[in-house]
Amino acid sequence: MKTVVVLGLLSLLLLVRLPGAIVAAEPWDIKATLSRMMSEARSNTPFQTPSEEQLRDADPQRVLDFLAPYEKDSSWLVRRLALSQAVRVATIHPESQIRQQVVERLVEATLSRSVPGAREWLRRFRASEYNDRSKDLIREALARVNRGVVGGDRAVWLCGSANIRDQLPRLKGLLIDEIQYQAEAKRSGDKKWYLTTGWAARLARARMGVEEDIERCIELAEAEQDADERVLRILPQIGTIRRPRAVEYLRRYLDSDERLAPVKPTGLGGLYASRVMHIFAESLEDYPVKQKAARNYTEEEIQICREWMGVRANWKIIR
Repeated sequence: MKTVVVLGLLSLLLLVRLPGAIVAAEPWDIKATLSRMMSEARSNTPFQTPSEEQLRDADPQRVLDFLAPYEKDSSWLVRRLALSQAVRVATIHPESQIRQQVVERLVEATLSRSVPGAREWLRRFRASEYNDRSKDLIREALARVNRGVVGGDRAVWLCGSANIRDQLPRLKGLLIDEIQYQAEAKRSGDKKWYLTTGWAARLARARMGVEEDIERCIELAEAEQDADERVLRILPQIGTIRRPRAVEYLRRYLDSDERLAPVKPTGLGGLYASRVMHIFAESLEDYPVKQKAARNYTEEEIQICREWMGVRANWKIIR
């Protein structure tokens, strides 16, 4: 009888959560997973990230608070890991406050260039998810930009993505004559026109809906004589405009059967359509094929997307 009573009391204690007690089933056990991941990354040993289930069960704000110090770590790998997990949190917990907080962190990392790839992650967010502080950081950075500054395109690109329309005059002052610039660059050996801050400013204005800049961006893209450069370098930039006219232009390449120059003489180059698939997969809602980092979309997947776009008069653009 005494044994039964003792076992019953033990069972009850296991069900009752005493103050300060450590319970294995507590969702915040993800903290241990994150700590271990960061420690292993810092020591260059294999690491495992939290599962989607762990992140879903955890309190998103507590996870972000825990990750914050690691985003300033001396190791770039630790910083990148911390920010990548914050992006996952914003995806799994799409509450406005959480997503705005993550965007703010991505903006800081992009402007400081402290985390490789931070700008690419921002493509997953909308202009409405840039809070006031994010916009102020962008305005401050943009005020320091001139046509020749290295890295100035980051602040310019962010301005367009955040739809900070009060900066349109500032962006207009950064524009260049791309054709004239390229003619001079051929003699001076300067960088290509589509790598300049002036071109970034035109793209940002186009993204904010300035029609003359949308048309000029498309004209300049088509004027590029190196077809591979146009498809590989310029079309992804046109994709950042995210306006119906730009989607229509890019769709021509989705419908094309042309290919890039082959890497090996005996092989086939990648389809133009595959490159445009990658752009649409991140910029159109309900796109039927998920984005692939390798950009190795099959011809069957391409055909699915061609048909999907063909039966729609309008597309929901993520902006």
